[in-house]
Amino acid sequence: MKKYSLLIVFTFLTTWISAQDMIVKKDGAIVKAKITEVGEESIKYKKSDNPDGPTYSISKDNITSINYANGEVEKFADAKKQVEKKENEDEDKQEEGEEKPKKNEILDDPNLKKTVEGIARDVGEQLLRSCANGKIDNSTTEVYWDQTFKDAISKEINIAIKTSWKPKWTDGSGKWIKGKIVVKADGSKKWVYQNDNGLAFSSCPKGFKIQ
Repeated sequence: MKKYSLLIVFTFLTTWISAQDMIVKKDGAIVKAKITEVGEESIKYKKSDNPDGPTYSISKDNITSINYANGEVEKFADAKKQVEKKENEDEDKQEEGEEKPKKNEILDDPNLKKTVEGIARDVGEQLLRSCANGKIDNSTTEVYWDQTFKDAISKEINIAIKTSWKPKWTDGSGKWIKGKIVVKADGSKKWVYQNDNGLAFSSCPKGFKIQ
């Protein structure tokens, strides 16, 4: 009877020991535990000698591996590095399916940008002299940079502009002309009319020629 009792106790101890998980920390310490949760950044566990006690938490950054009771071993790299690696992989996958925005050569070159602004301002003044009748107030020429570019093949520069002004001594809304300046590789300029604020006003900007 005594032999049977010893056998039962031995079996119980063997089962209890084998049911333990072991957390191996980076400093070499081993924590005997029962893992309850493996999160993205931390591990939650109960101490093996107090399974009904409190739940503890340890950062994955402080863990080398977990040796589970079933013999499985899970190794850990730095949790932050794992998250960063995943984020980078997600970004790479997203970029593969999307077209990357093209750089604007004009905006990247301060001297070229200043030249384009000068051309736009000059053409805007010519438009006002040709198409604005009488004296004017608050004239401006705006460059639409999202539509302004340098063609990589022809080397032509396309400058999209809007010239606006308000006739002097009037309370009405201002007038405006939209168009495109095409600067060819030899420096010559061509005006391409697009739109203005009234059909009756279109004949002038349509026939306008850059001097």
